[in-house]
Amino acid sequence: MILTVIAEIPTAQSLLESFFKPLIANWPGLTFMLALLIFFKILRLPGVKGMIGEWLVNRALKKLDPTSYLTFHDLYLPRPDGQGSTQLDHVVVSRFGIFVIETKNYRGWIFGSEKQPQWTQQIYRQKNRFQNPLHQNDLHVRALSARLSLPRDAFLPLVFFIGDAQFKTPMPSHVLNKGLTTWILQHQEIRLNSIALENARATLEEIHRSTDRKAAARAHVTAIQNRTSAHSKSPRRRRNQPPPIPTSNP
Repeated sequence: MILTVIAEIPTAQSLLESFFKPLIANWPGLTFMLALLIFFKILRLPGVKGMIGEWLVNRALKKLDPTSYLTFHDLYLPRPDGQGSTQLDHVVVSRFGIFVIETKNYRGWIFGSEKQPQWTQQIYRQKNRFQNPLHQNDLHVRALSARLSLPRDAFLPLVFFIGDAQFKTPMPSHVLNKGLTTWILQHQEIRLNSIALENARATLEEIHRSTDRKAAARAHVTAIQNRTSAHSKSPRRRRNQPPPIPTSNP
Protein backbone atom coordinates (compact mmCIF):
# COMPACT_ATOMS: atom_id res chain seq x y z
CA MET A 1 0.00 0.00 0.00
CA ILE A 2 1.34 3.37 -1.00
CA LEU A 3 0.46 6.24 1.30
CA THR A 4 0.50 9.71 -0.15
CA VAL A 5 1.04 12.56 2.28
CA ILE A 6 -0.19 15.91 1.06
CA ALA A 7 1.33 18.87 2.91
CA GLU A 8 -1.10 21.44 4.12
CA ILE A 9 -0.84 24.62 2.08
CA PRO A 10 -1.01 27.71 4.35
CA THR A 11 -3.77 30.16 3.63
CA ALA A 12 -3.27 33.90 3.21
CA GLN A 13 -4.94 34.47 6.57
CA SER A 14 -2.58 32.13 8.38
CA LEU A 15 0.43 33.79 6.76
CA LEU A 16 -0.74 37.23 7.86
CA GLU A 17 -1.40 35.99 11.38
CA SER A 18 2.07 34.44 11.64
CA PHE A 19 3.64 37.71 10.48
CA PHE A 20 1.66 40.17 12.61
CA LYS A 21 1.34 38.21 15.87
CA PRO A 22 4.98 38.84 16.93
CA LEU A 23 4.64 42.51 15.97
CA ILE A 24 1.46 42.90 18.01
CA ALA A 25 3.01 41.12 20.97
CA ASN A 26 6.02 43.46 20.91
CA TRP A 27 4.10 46.60 19.89
CA PRO A 28 4.95 48.72 22.98
CA GLY A 29 8.67 48.12 22.52
CA LEU A 30 8.53 48.74 18.77
CA THR A 31 6.58 51.96 19.29
CA PHE A 32 9.17 53.19 21.79
CA MET A 33 12.05 52.37 19.44
CA LEU A 34 10.33 54.11 16.53
CA ALA A 35 9.63 57.19 18.64
CA LEU A 36 13.25 57.24 19.81
CA LEU A 37 14.51 56.98 16.24
CA ILE A 38 12.30 59.87 15.11
CA PHE A 39 13.39 61.93 18.13
CA PHE A 40 17.09 61.56 17.32
CA LYS A 41 16.44 62.28 13.64
CA ILE A 42 14.71 65.53 14.62
CA LEU A 43 17.58 66.48 16.92
CA ARG A 44 19.99 66.26 13.98
CA LEU A 45 18.06 68.75 11.84
CA PRO A 46 20.15 71.96 11.44
CA GLY A 47 17.35 74.24 12.63
CA VAL A 48 16.67 72.14 15.71
CA LYS A 49 20.38 71.87 16.53
CA GLY A 50 20.66 75.63 16.28
CA MET A 51 17.75 76.18 18.64
CA ILE A 52 19.15 73.72 21.18
CA GLY A 53 22.55 75.40 21.06
CA GLU A 54 21.04 78.84 21.56
CA TRP A 55 18.90 77.57 24.45
CA LEU A 56 21.97 76.15 26.19
CA VAL A 57 23.81 79.45 25.81
CA ASN A 58 20.74 81.34 27.06
CA ARG A 59 20.77 79.24 30.19
CA ALA A 60 24.49 79.83 30.74
CA LEU A 61 24.13 83.59 30.30
CA LYS A 62 21.46 83.69 33.01
CA LYS A 63 24.24 83.03 35.52
CA LEU A 64 25.60 86.52 34.89
CA ASP A 65 24.67 89.25 37.38
CA PRO A 66 21.60 90.93 35.79
CA THR A 67 22.48 94.24 37.44
CA SER A 68 25.75 94.36 35.48
CA TYR A 69 24.96 92.33 32.35
CA LEU A 70 21.87 92.69 30.19
CA THR A 71 21.33 89.92 27.61
CA PHE A 72 19.42 89.94 24.32
CA HIS A 73 18.74 86.97 22.08
CA ASP A 74 17.77 86.49 18.44
CA LEU A 75 18.13 90.06 17.17
CA TYR A 76 17.69 91.07 13.51
CA LEU A 77 19.58 94.08 12.16
CA PRO A 78 20.10 95.51 8.65
CA ARG A 79 23.33 94.41 6.99
CA PRO A 80 25.88 97.20 6.51
CA ASP A 81 25.91 96.50 2.76
CA GLY A 82 22.13 96.91 2.53
CA GLN A 83 21.60 93.34 1.30
CA GLY A 84 18.94 92.16 3.70
CA SER A 85 19.40 91.51 7.41
CA THR A 86 21.75 89.69 9.74
CA GLN A 87 20.68 87.64 12.74
CA LEU A 88 22.56 87.86 16.04
CA ASP A 89 22.30 84.89 18.40
CA HIS A 90 23.23 86.64 21.65
CA VAL A 91 24.25 90.13 22.73
CA VAL A 92 25.38 90.94 26.26
CA VAL A 93 25.53 94.63 27.21
CA SER A 94 27.70 95.82 30.09
CA ARG A 95 30.00 98.70 30.97
CA PHE A 96 32.85 96.30 30.13
CA GLY A 97 31.74 96.21 26.52
CA ILE A 98 29.11 94.66 24.28
CA PHE A 99 29.66 90.93 23.86
CA VAL A 100 28.47 89.57 20.51
CA ILE A 101 28.15 85.79 20.70
CA GLU A 102 27.73 83.50 17.70
CA THR A 103 26.63 79.98 18.70
CA LYS A 104 27.54 76.84 16.74
CA ASN A 105 26.10 73.43 17.62
CA TYR A 106 28.64 71.03 16.08
CA ARG A 107 30.21 67.71 16.93
CA GLY A 108 33.32 65.99 15.64
CA TRP A 109 36.63 67.55 14.69
CA ILE A 110 36.77 71.21 13.68
CA PHE A 111 39.51 72.56 11.41
CA GLY A 112 39.94 76.22 10.54
CA SER A 113 41.89 79.43 10.90
CA GLU A 114 41.06 83.08 11.29
CA LYS A 115 41.45 83.97 7.61
CA GLN A 116 40.07 80.86 5.90
CA PRO A 117 36.71 81.55 4.18
CA GLN A 118 35.40 78.10 5.16
CA TRP A 119 36.07 75.77 8.06
CA THR A 120 35.73 71.99 8.04
CA GLN A 121 33.83 69.63 10.31
CA GLN A 122 34.97 65.99 10.23
CA ILE A 123 33.01 63.06 11.71
CA TYR A 124 34.94 59.86 11.01
CA ARG A 125 35.52 59.99 7.23
CA GLN A 126 32.76 62.46 6.47
CA LYS A 127 33.81 66.09 5.96
CA ASN A 128 31.52 69.10 5.75
CA ARG A 129 32.46 72.70 5.04
CA PHE A 130 30.79 75.65 6.73
CA GLN A 131 31.23 79.42 6.67
CA ASN A 132 34.02 80.80 8.82
CA PRO A 133 32.08 81.85 11.95
CA LEU A 134 34.61 84.60 12.71
CA HIS A 135 33.74 86.32 9.43
CA GLN A 136 30.09 85.71 10.16
CA ASN A 137 30.34 87.32 13.57
CA ASP A 138 32.37 90.22 12.20
CA LEU A 139 29.34 91.09 10.08
CA HIS A 140 27.24 91.07 13.25
CA VAL A 141 29.64 93.45 14.97
CA ARG A 142 29.66 95.83 12.02
CA ALA A 143 25.86 95.86 11.89
CA LEU A 144 25.61 96.46 15.62
CA SER A 145 28.30 99.15 15.55
CA ALA A 146 26.39 101.01 12.84
CA ARG A 147 23.05 100.70 14.63
CA LEU A 148 24.38 101.84 18.02
CA SER A 149 26.83 104.43 16.63
CA LEU A 150 29.65 102.96 18.69
CA PRO A 151 33.29 102.30 17.70
CA ARG A 152 34.49 98.77 17.03
CA ASP A 153 36.57 98.66 20.21
CA ALA A 154 33.34 98.81 22.23
CA PHE A 155 32.53 95.25 21.07
CA LEU A 156 33.89 91.88 22.12
CA PRO A 157 33.00 89.14 19.58
CA LEU A 158 32.97 85.48 20.57
CA VAL A 159 32.27 82.25 18.67
CA PHE A 160 31.08 79.55 21.03
CA PHE A 161 30.73 75.89 20.00
CA ILE A 162 28.07 73.78 21.71
CA GLY A 163 28.24 69.99 21.51
CA ASP A 164 31.13 67.57 21.28
CA ALA A 165 33.26 69.71 18.98
CA GLN A 166 37.02 69.25 19.24
CA PHE A 167 39.36 71.83 17.75
CA LYS A 168 42.09 70.18 15.67
CA THR A 169 43.82 73.40 14.63
CA PRO A 170 44.89 76.33 16.83
CA MET A 171 41.98 78.69 17.40
CA PRO A 172 41.94 82.40 18.28
CA SER A 173 41.23 83.26 21.92
CA HIS A 174 37.67 84.31 21.02
CA VAL A 175 36.71 80.86 19.72
CA LEU A 176 35.70 78.52 22.55
CA ASN A 177 33.93 75.26 23.25
CA LYS A 178 33.73 75.77 27.02
CA GLY A 179 34.06 78.51 29.64
CA LEU A 180 31.54 80.96 28.19
CA THR A 181 30.76 83.02 31.30
CA THR A 182 34.36 82.78 32.52
CA TRP A 183 35.52 84.40 29.27
CA ILE A 184 32.98 87.20 29.64
CA LEU A 185 33.82 87.88 33.28
CA GLN A 186 37.56 88.08 32.64
CA HIS A 187 37.01 91.29 30.66
CA GLN A 188 36.96 94.03 33.29
CA GLU A 189 38.20 97.05 31.37
CA ILE A 190 35.57 99.81 31.22
CA ARG A 191 34.58 100.35 27.58
CA LEU A 192 31.24 102.20 27.84
CA ASN A 193 30.38 105.25 29.90
CA SER A 194 26.98 105.53 31.52
CA ILE A 195 25.43 107.46 28.61
CA ALA A 196 26.62 105.03 25.95
CA LEU A 197 25.54 102.09 28.10
CA GLU A 198 22.03 103.49 28.57
CA ASN A 199 21.67 104.33 24.87
CA ALA A 200 22.73 100.81 23.88
CA ARG A 201 20.33 99.26 26.37
CA ALA A 202 17.39 101.39 25.24
CA THR A 203 18.07 100.82 21.53
CA LEU A 204 18.36 97.04 21.84
CA GLU A 205 15.28 96.82 24.03
CA GLU A 206 13.33 98.73 21.37
CA ILE A 207 14.64 96.42 18.61
CA HIS A 208 13.78 93.36 20.68
CA ARG A 209 10.30 94.66 21.49
CA SER A 210 9.32 95.87 18.03
CA THR A 211 10.65 93.03 15.85
CA ASP A 212 8.17 90.55 14.40
CA ARG A 213 10.50 87.55 14.59
CA LYS A 214 8.55 85.26 12.29
CA ALA A 215 8.37 87.90 9.56
CA ALA A 216 12.02 88.88 10.13
CA ALA A 217 13.14 85.25 9.90
CA ARG A 218 11.24 84.72 6.62
CA ALA A 219 12.71 87.88 5.10
CA HIS A 220 16.15 86.89 6.34
CA VAL A 221 16.02 83.45 4.67
CA THR A 222 14.68 84.95 1.43
CA ALA A 223 17.55 87.46 1.30
CA ILE A 224 20.09 84.66 1.84
CA GLN A 225 18.60 82.67 -1.02
CA ASN A 226 18.66 85.71 -3.31
CA ARG A 227 22.31 86.47 -2.50
CA THR A 228 23.31 82.84 -3.02
CA SER A 229 21.50 82.71 -6.36
CA ALA A 230 23.02 85.98 -7.55
CA HIS A 231 26.51 84.83 -6.56
CA SER A 232 26.15 81.49 -8.36
CA LYS A 233 25.08 83.27 -11.59
CA SER A 234 27.87 85.86 -11.64
CA PRO A 235 30.51 85.45 -14.44
CA ARG A 236 33.36 85.65 -11.93
CA ARG A 237 31.82 82.89 -9.84
CA ARG A 238 31.47 80.63 -12.90
CA ARG A 239 35.10 81.17 -13.90
CA ASN A 240 37.07 80.74 -10.72
CA GLN A 241 35.06 80.94 -7.53
CA PRO A 242 34.16 77.97 -5.30
CA PRO A 243 30.45 77.31 -4.78
CA PRO A 244 28.88 79.33 -1.96
CA ILE A 245 28.02 77.63 1.28
CA PRO A 246 24.42 78.43 2.22
CA THR A 247 23.83 79.50 5.79
CA SER A 248 20.72 80.51 7.67
CA ASN A 249 22.52 83.00 9.84
CA PRO A 250 24.98 85.32 8.08
